[in-house]
Formats: sequence, C-alpha cells, structure tokens
Amino acid sequence: MTFPLGHSLRARLLFFLLASILIAALVQGVFAYRSTLQQTDQIFDAQLVSTATSLTAGDGLLSATPMPAPSAAPADDLIIQIWTASGARLFKSRTGKLLPDPVVLGFSDVRVDTSTYRVYAVASPFQVTQVAQDMKVRQDTARALALRTVGPIAAAAPLLMLVVWFVVGASLRPLRRTRAELAARQPEALEPVDEQGLPDEILPLVRELNLLLDRTRHAFALQKRFVGDAAHELRSPLAALRLQLQALARPGDEQAHQLALQRLGSGIERASRLIEQLLSMARHDVAVDTLPAQQVDLGDVARQAIADVLAEANARAMDIGMDGAAHAWVRGNSDALALLLRNLLDNAIKYTPPGGRIDIILEPGPGTGGARLLVDDSGPGVPEEERERVFDRFYRLANHDEVGSGLGLSIVRAIAERHGATVRLEQAPGLGGLRVEVVFPA
Repeated sequence: MTFPLGHSLRARLLFFLLASILIAALVQGVFAYRSTLQQTDQIFDAQLVSTATSLTAGDGLLSATPMPAPSAAPADDLIIQIWTASGARLFKSRTGKLLPDPVVLGFSDVRVDTSTYRVYAVASPFQVTQVAQDMKVRQDTARALALRTVGPIAAAAPLLMLVVWFVVGASLRPLRRTRAELAARQPEALEPVDEQGLPDEILPLVRELNLLLDRTRHAFALQKRFVGDAAHELRSPLAALRLQLQALARPGDEQAHQLALQRLGSGIERASRLIEQLLSMARHDVAVDTLPAQQVDLGDVARQAIADVLAEANARAMDIGMDGAAHAWVRGNSDALALLLRNLLDNAIKYTPPGGRIDIILEPGPGTGGARLLVDDSGPGVPEEERERVFDRFYRLANHDEVGSGLGLSIVRAIAERHGATVRLEQAPGLGGLRVEVVFPA
C-alpha cells in the first residue's frame, strides 16, 4: 500500500501527531459545547420554574386591578404572561410579544415568528402564569461558556504543535547525522558507524551495519594481502620463464636446447601449479556462511582424492593406502573438503622420497557426527619449531629440494576453519614422517 506522504518517517510522525492534536481540539470543543448547552438548559429551566412560581399568587386571592410589574423584575430575556382562570390577561412583560394559545402546563417549546421559545406554565386555582425564554439566549450562553473552556486548549494547540515539531526533529537528528556521515564517506572508508545517541529502534540496524562493514573490511584486507602476495610470488616464476626463453634463443647444440626446453616445461608447470593454488586460495578465502553445508562422507572424499593423485604417486613409486573406517560423516562442503585432502596428499607426495608410503586414516567421531582425519607420510617431516609457521602463506621450509608455492597448508587450514575443524602437525608414529591431523566437530 502506498502512503500519501511517501516513506518519510518524519513526515508521517508530524502528520499523525499534528492531525491528532487538531482532531482532539475539535472533538473536545464539540463535547464541551454540547455538555455546556445541556447544563445551561437545566439552569435556565430551573430559572423559569423559580420565576413562574414566585409570580403565582399563593394566598388564593385574585387581585381586582391589573397587576403591576413584580418588585423583583425578571430578566429582560424572559417573556411573562399571567392569566386569570377565566382567560383574562392580568399581566404581560414589556417585550410586547404574546405567547400563542392554548396554554400547555409544564415545559413546552413554542415557535413565535422566527424564534423558538422555551415555555414553562404553572396554574393555581385563580391564575395561570407563563414564563418563556428565547432559545437563542441559551445557545449563545452555552457557546460563550464552551469557548471559555476550549479557548485555552485552542490557544495552546499551536504551541503544542511547535513542541511536537521540535521533538520529532530532535529525535530524528541522530539519523540525519548518520546519513550525512555515510554520504560523506569514501568507498574505502569502512570504519564503524558512530552509535552514540542513536534511538533504540535504530541501534540494532546500525550495529548490524557495523558488523557488515567489519566483515567487508576483513574481506578487503584479505584480498589486498592476497593480491600483494600473488604479485610477489608470480614475479619469480615469470622471470625464470623469461630466462629460459632467452636461453632457447641463443645459438647452441641440441643438448643445450633440450635442457632449456626441459627447464622451460618445468617452469611452466610450476607457474601453472602456483596459479591454480592462488585461484583456490582466492575461491575459498570467503566467509563461512557462503559455503553450502550438507552431510559429506569423508570416506568418499578420501577415495576420490586418492584417485586424483594416484597417477603422480605411481610415477614416484609411492604406496598410498587408506585405513580405519570406510565412512565418516561430517557437515560441510564436499568440493572444499576434497580440495583440503588433495592439498595434503600433494604435499605428502612432493616431500616424500620416491618409493615412500602415504597412509590416510579415518576415524568417525562418537555419536552421530564428527571425524578425525589423519594423513601420515614417510618423508622428512617438519621440525617442531616450524610446525606453526608452515601454515603461513608462501612460507617454504629451508633445506628442501622441492620447489613449491607455500600455499598448500594455508589452503588446508583456511578450509578447515570454515568447517569449524582444527589442524595439527605431529610426527607420524608408524612412518616416521609428518602426520597431519584434522579433527571435525560433531
């Protein structure tokens, strides 16, 4: 439904509050007038009764001469007529207006010319007294009294409207300040929005906005660091490729050309692997809630990962085996978990000497969830003092012949953290090399 004042909260508040003040003043004026008119009718009716009673002879004697004006002269707005029992008029007021016949005892409303009169008639054994009053007098009196009642409210209504205008404006001032602050920001400014003085109704929204800005700032920081690291790491293999091309361009024997081609192919392979791992890191360096969660069988993931690296392992005469349980269910993303296990196997194949052995051990957690994944190899292992540093991006161990990008274990830890898992490096008890332990929560 479209609101006539648009979506402005300030306009809506002012419209409804000011309209409520006006309507309340009008309603109170109407009720005050009707109530005052009713009370005025009662007062003037009592006056008519009192006047008629005081002008009615109480001793049973009828005066033989016309009655003079009463000593207590009635009000000028009253019409008084006194009749004998036989119908002769004894007295009428100075207004000269005559009330029509027949006389109705008690109260009645009589139309005379263009005016309506309220008439009260009382009879005694010797005379009939009529006292009448113009209804306009009552209405004017009620209107004047009602105006006195509503007057202060009507006078205070504009002041009350100004107070409402000021209060609404002051209450919404923090919103205008927040809007101005956001409008003046540069795209790279991701600092939290000031929450000072914000209303309770708006504060949760601003807090959620600050959380979003914090996540965005973190993502931008990761992206900036990733771009810087990638640019630095790609410089070396590209320079090496350029040197190999220059070597091919020099005149030389066939053996030198073959060696240069072999080195060029190795350089291209290393650059391709580095680019592939950089893309994998960028793809999985995201928030946890962007990964679709589902029930994943780590046994199936492990068997698929073994199949992916089996050709490379066979080329190096390595034995890859899988022990423990055949199935272990965890909640996560199957593609991400497959990438985690492939990186573990790639590292194990790369740093284990030819003819070595790699074991994958799968242990389901107790109950209906969780698992413990172990990857053991017969390689040289990782010194204890460097087991934490190898998780840093682009960090490579010294005194190792294998040239890598230093991203494998970084990718493993990033994916594990997205799944709430922990990664720990130990010495493989059976094979003597490195053991990588990944524990998934239930």
